[in-house]
Amino acid sequence: MYIKALNIDVQTSSGPFGFYTEFSRHLNIIRGRNSAGKSTIVHAILYAIGMEELLGAQNENALTYALKDHVEYEEAKHLIVSSGVTIEIESHGKTITITRGIKGRARNNKLVEIQECAGLTKSESAIPFFRFIHDSGSAQIEEGFFTYFEKFLNLNLPMVPQTSGKPVKLYLQYIFAAMAIEQKRGWTDYIANLPYFGIKDARIKIVDYLVGTDVFETAASRDTLDKESKRIYEEWQILYRTLNIEALKLGLHFENFPKAPIANFNQEVVTFSMTLPDREPVNLIEYKRSQIAEHQRIGQEQQSRTQALPQELTQSIEKLTDELARYTVAYEACLGNLTLLRASRNSNTINTKQAHDELKKNQAAQKLINYGASLSLSTANDSCPACHQKIGHSLVDLHESTPHMDIGTNIEYLRAQLRMLERDGVGIEQQITETEALRDQISRMVAVTKSSLNALRSDLNSNSAVSQAGVRRQLQIEMHLEELEKFSESSSSILNQITRLSEQHAANVKNRSSLPTSTYSAADSAKYDLFEKMFRLNIGTFDYHSAAIADIEFNRDNLLPYLAKMELREINERSDDQAPTKTEGSKPKGNIARESSASDFVRLIWSYLISIYQTSSHPTVQGNHPGFLLLDEPGQHSMATKSQQALFQQLSAEANLQSIVAASFDDSEATYLEATYNVDFKLIQLADKSISPI
Repeated sequence: MYIKALNIDVQTSSGPFGFYTEFSRHLNIIRGRNSAGKSTIVHAILYAIGMEELLGAQNENALTYALKDHVEYEEAKHLIVSSGVTIEIESHGKTITITRGIKGRARNNKLVEIQECAGLTKSESAIPFFRFIHDSGSAQIEEGFFTYFEKFLNLNLPMVPQTSGKPVKLYLQYIFAAMAIEQKRGWTDYIANLPYFGIKDARIKIVDYLVGTDVFETAASRDTLDKESKRIYEEWQILYRTLNIEALKLGLHFENFPKAPIANFNQEVVTFSMTLPDREPVNLIEYKRSQIAEHQRIGQEQQSRTQALPQELTQSIEKLTDELARYTVAYEACLGNLTLLRASRNSNTINTKQAHDELKKNQAAQKLINYGASLSLSTANDSCPACHQKIGHSLVDLHESTPHMDIGTNIEYLRAQLRMLERDGVGIEQQITETEALRDQISRMVAVTKSSLNALRSDLNSNSAVSQAGVRRQLQIEMHLEELEKFSESSSSILNQITRLSEQHAANVKNRSSLPTSTYSAADSAKYDLFEKMFRLNIGTFDYHSAAIADIEFNRDNLLPYLAKMELREINERSDDQAPTKTEGSKPKGNIARESSASDFVRLIWSYLISIYQTSSHPTVQGNHPGFLLLDEPGQHSMATKSQQALFQQLSAEANLQSIVAASFDDSEATYLEATYNVDFKLIQLADKSISPI
């Protein structure tokens, strides 16, 4: 990325004002006194490319008064009637000119005008087209500016999860946060001023992307496998429950069918059995044979039957009456179980809602406490602001010595309770489904038994040679065998689907085993080894002296530099009750930011940002850094002039890096000459005010 030129157009009540400059491909220094408007130019650059959210707001709300309210010139205020900014950018051999209105333009400020030509440096023109910005879809659809700008810069931003779990594209604003550092808050952290887009560990993801690690490809592969694994599990569960319910309706049970997905599933070992009253379970195949045999026997008896003896009919009636009584008792017991299960479900629903409400309240309270801690409020740190005695989070703490759970522990407890309640809810629903299936089966058995009893009673009062009970029993057997046949077809289809899911599960496990076991692959670790080497070289070049450079190491967990063997100095930064603990064999670490002076911390930020670019652009890495840095007043906290000189020399030495630095040099000519001695750069010297009459 190479910014070729910038034009600020301001129409005031006193006439036209503005600013125009062209930039070199390497180091550019915008020099001016403290109130000359250097930051105004920085803001205009960020606004022109849609990155004003790095300044803390969207659209013109992020800009200084000199771009939207009034221009101060020769001790007079000139009210702004209309204003806009135009920037010319080159990327991968293609040049575009972007124009964005600020105030008083006919178009909405969310519309960005683009011409694919050198509109400023060569006064070329092309058919303009428009893209919208800072609205839903501006980074997803073709008409969005961020979608266009991402393609123009030849970036392929990865998908990352939000805190809600929803996958979104890594925001372009995050990438520029590692390249554009504004003056007020930009020098407070390694990558500061990150807009909040709900991305967890955003800084880590920014560095991972710019350095060109395989983390996102690995994460995408793992996420795909996780989704596939979840789908396999859910489909397996649906098929398992479907087969179980269908079997229960017919009084069947099965064995050797696992509830969770396994590899190498063999459907041949799955067996079905029929549970009969007062008998051992019978294999389904054997049961079918017995039913067919009974059907044939009844038919033969019907052919040879003359008239049944009343005693035989009475015994059959008594036997069926006993069976009907047992079925009736079982049916009533089943209804009682259903009532209890539904009551449990209602109770579970109420408890789950209460736990959800309690969790939200505790999370809100924790947020308030954290906000208080960020403002250094003593009450947020359990300390009385008047007497500095320890205070608790509850009024109960005033009179009881028994320890109570702190809010963080309480939140974890509530989350665990919610998980337990949700598991219980799923179990209760499954029990209800199975009990309802059993109820339906018993209900059918009751109906069949009653029908058989009615037929026997008719036979008892009939002189016919044909037994109505026999005919009815044959009909029941035929219907039952038809149901069993349908079940066999259904179960065969389900088991075939389960076999396919088992094969998919085996492939999923195999593909998962090929992924790196740790966060970073060997190739990625080599990139961060290079980053660490570059970082150490840079801080040495910039005259960092708060700690021995040899003691500095790079923490791969959070991608920050740390001090090794600094436990004593870290403890001195803490109160006694906050002293860190360490496990046996672990090496205590101190945050290098805390162990550094203010100016040395700025040196660390310089080194960090430049090392990201150096690693990304290294021939062995070839990462994703656009090759651009914008630094507003990098000489913070009375920075030594020789350190600034080292920074400028380093920036100038990077052949494929365009850097734009805004600096006042303490309004000292001597400081400027010393800081830029032996440095190759383009000077953009500002007059009394950057925005001046045209």
